[in-house]
Amino acid sequence: MRTDRGREATQQLVRALAEVGLQASRETAGAKSRPHLLVRGPHGVEFVVEVEHRALVRDGDVSTLTREPPAIHSQLGVVGVVVADRITQEAKNQLRAKSWGWLDLRGDLHLEAPGAFVDARVSPEEPASRAVKEPLAGAVGLELASLLLMQPSRSVGVRKGAEDLTRAPSSVSAELARLRAAGLVDERNRPVTPDLFRALSRRWRPESVNVASVPELVASPINDALRLGIDDPENQPGWALSDTLAAIAYGAPVSVSGNYPPDLYVPDRATLRRASQLLGVASSHRGRAGRLRVAPVPMVTNRRINQGTSGKAVWPLAHPLFVALDLAQDPDRGTQALAAWDPPGRWQRVW
Repeated sequence: MRTDRGREATQQLVRALAEVGLQASRETAGAKSRPHLLVRGPHGVEFVVEVEHRALVRDGDVSTLTREPPAIHSQLGVVGVVVADRITQEAKNQLRAKSWGWLDLRGDLHLEAPGAFVDARVSPEEPASRAVKEPLAGAVGLELASLLLMQPSRSVGVRKGAEDLTRAPSSVSAELARLRAAGLVDERNRPVTPDLFRALSRRWRPESVNVASVPELVASPINDALRLGIDDPENQPGWALSDTLAAIAYGAPVSVSGNYPPDLYVPDRATLRRASQLLGVASSHRGRAGRLRVAPVPMVTNRRINQGTSGKAVWPLAHPLFVALDLAQDPDRGTQALAAWDPPGRWQRVW
């Protein structure tokens, strides 16, 4: 806690306390102890706060965080307070049960001390992470966020993440650090949901083209040139159905007409250009036979799901994560569908 970030967190708490009429001054802390604040209020109220900083606090973090109780300090009452960019509601409930206070830098201050009870909204603070490169700003960030959200209960280390993404470990390490500083992954490198999903959805802007026709799902030289990958969908890259029709296939509460055009991801821009030439570009959005999109991350077209319908050729599905990201781009209909959609089977909801 003697880092620059720890000192900044202490000053943020001082400012928040001042907003509710409590004056705090920094005291010298021992080499191994948390920073101390001497807090004074009206009518002779006086107590000591020990400050702990975290980027993120979830319910599973509270037992470790509070394992070391605040130290005995002279004759004054002592209370522990955690300052964090984000604190989940369940974590706040657990902190309250353990008589700890918190400052959630989004603007929530809670403190119970001898002679003082504070539960108030205060001015939000900008996370220190905004001063560094923003997470999800590049390809590695998008790929890493997708990898984490596809298996949200798994803790992903740098080496494993670099192996899965075929990226340099240094790049994965740097991006994990940015996500952690922004409170989008926890200290075990697991995604904070739905926060990471929402951050990724704001960056999800695939390039697309409306086409005048879509390929038939049969073996042909044209389909080979378009890289449909229909022979073994779950073990080879290829086109993937997403958005509305894929959501329906996964049981989302969405309804459309029987001839609704498909939204399909293709592996890269070269395939999109080739498809535009061979299939033709639609004269209007309403008159399209389908819409083709370039996959923002390779996993969209590398990790497809076979619908398994017998006797009829059907498009392989994009992973539910990517289907949900597409739905999230519609602020009205998509938001409503996501709120009521729990994908079946092995899939985990992260939105």
